Amino acid sequence: MDGKDSSSPALTPFYLSNSLQEAGVSSSNQDYFAAWPCNHSISELDHNETLGTPIDNIPNEVLSHIVETAYFSEELPYDNFRSVMLKTSSRLRRITLSTPSLWSKYHLTQGNICDYLPNLPRYLQRSRDYPLDIHLSCFWSLPTTEHVMDLLLPHSRRWQHLSIATPNGAIFHSLENVSAPLLKTVSLSHFSSERRLSLESTIFGGNLPKLSQLLLRNISLNRVSLPLRNLTKLEVRGYGAWPDFAGLHEMLSNSETLEELVLHVKPAFVLEDLHRSGNNQAPITLPALRTFTVLTSEWLTDDVARLVRTFATPNLESLVIQEGCGPDSLYEILRYSASPSPLVRAKHADVGAALRCLEPEKLEKVHTLELTRAAWKDLANLSQSFERMLSLEKLALLELNPFTALQDLGIAAGDTPTLISIPSLRTLDIDVIRDFRPADADLAQFIRLFSLPSLSSLILRHLSQHGFEKTVESFAGHVDEYSELTALTVTGTPGLQQSAQAHSLPLVFPHLKTLSLLHVPSNLFLSQLAPSNMGYGAAGLPWPDLESLMVSGDPNASKPLLHKVIAERKAVGRPLKTLFLDSSFQANTDSWEWIRERVDVVEVPSVNRVDFCVDDVLR
Repeated sequence: MDGKDSSSPALTPFYLSNSLQEAGVSSSNQDYFAAWPCNHSISELDHNETLGTPIDNIPNEVLSHIVETAYFSEELPYDNFRSVMLKTSSRLRRITLSTPSLWSKYHLTQGNICDYLPNLPRYLQRSRDYPLDIHLSCFWSLPTTEHVMDLLLPHSRRWQHLSIATPNGAIFHSLENVSAPLLKTVSLSHFSSERRLSLESTIFGGNLPKLSQLLLRNISLNRVSLPLRNLTKLEVRGYGAWPDFAGLHEMLSNSETLEELVLHVKPAFVLEDLHRSGNNQAPITLPALRTFTVLTSEWLTDDVARLVRTFATPNLESLVIQEGCGPDSLYEILRYSASPSPLVRAKHADVGAALRCLEPEKLEKVHTLELTRAAWKDLANLSQSFERMLSLEKLALLELNPFTALQDLGIAAGDTPTLISIPSLRTLDIDVIRDFRPADADLAQFIRLFSLPSLSSLILRHLSQHGFEKTVESFAGHVDEYSELTALTVTGTPGLQQSAQAHSLPLVFPHLKTLSLLHVPSNLFLSQLAPSNMGYGAAGLPWPDLESLMVSGDPNASKPLLHKVIAERKAVGRPLKTLFLDSSFQANTDSWEWIRERVDVVEVPSVNRVDFCVDDVLR
């Protein structure tokens, strides 16, 4: 291993596609298979080493490609892989020594620098003219840094990927006026008590023609002279200073290539830098941006929303705001997805701040809004935001506490505030949280905050007996306002008991076509579906338009009662068309077959929580 390498580099697909070309010679005309002489046979053996094993039938160039592929599949290819290849056999040793790509990645850290540094000149020689990936975690002495850079800088024209993490900014001075024409990705991170570092404008001579991805951590963006408009991904983290708005506009506005933007910064500091001139500016347009990620340590605040709205992103596909700093500690606060239909999902966030993260054009197109343990503040602004949501059809309020929501909005019992109008809404999904605070006693008043003339599906989860009764009473007083309501789902209320309100359900929701009962006492509802039970004749049939019924998660569901409902509704010309039943109905084979002979049956799982789009499934 210590001797001189006299072998020619192995011609592998990786080598041919990445090898540096002489001036004026295009690599697009080189073909891996054409690079070999016509008389070279794929079955040709290395006759210097015939061991009679299957691997001996593999030509050197193919074996080299296999080894090369294994090398590049390693996330951090230190010396271990190469050491194994060098010691396995003399043939693999020759292949390893003569394949430049196997010497193209360098991950130098405080843990391996002492062993790596003496061998670095020889490794670089073996890489020949192959593009280099260099990752330096420079938590070592300054003389060591200078030694490393003295060895790497002569090969800067072959650098393809460069990552530097350091507590000492001196290493960046060595990059001034360095030529790196192949450099595609650059990651520069500075960790010290100074918090921020400014780069000299001469770093890389301000010219990296192939740069596509840039990460800056605790490095000031306002001094960067690199070509940001040509990036496909920009990641800015930490405490670096930002330019003013005009400077950032000049750096990024109307970039036709920037597809991904990641920010992990202090929003208040950034906004102060951007607006220090005091002038309000139109957002910076990024027409190519598809993915926008913001990481925050202060949750979703107005400053975070203002930072997001600094940019206009007409073709954005995904906006994600997360709390935390590591992959295992991230908590997703907000997600906007443009497809398949525009959706906003927010957790433990102020509803107003979440909606302010979106441009008016995006807000108008949002189809689904899902809010988990949301904070409800400023009724007037909320009303304005919802008025802009012209396409909103589904609203899910998960883990809602109506009592605290009304309290935060400043609405007392008996108040009749201005309604939040959502004319386009068709599905309202309410999941009430049960904790130490009063919960669903105020659900009826909370629902009455909204004007929902097009509501067609109502989903009620985890209501108490009292909450269920009060909600039914609320709808009973406004039946005419919900003429489109044709689907009702009640789930997660196993203690529900017979009451006057339950008995009046057919009158409160007279137009139902779909009724879904999940983990509730289904007999309470089934008893109202049979005309003879309710004393109705054919003319007064309860829920005459009912076509689909789902029963799941109720081990006490009465099969005879279900039979009676099926038979009597069919007899009066109002048959059930589809039943969605869980496996508990199959325990009695005769009963199961009787039902299947008369109604189309779909088996459903016995789950604790219905899907948000259960009405779509039934439809």
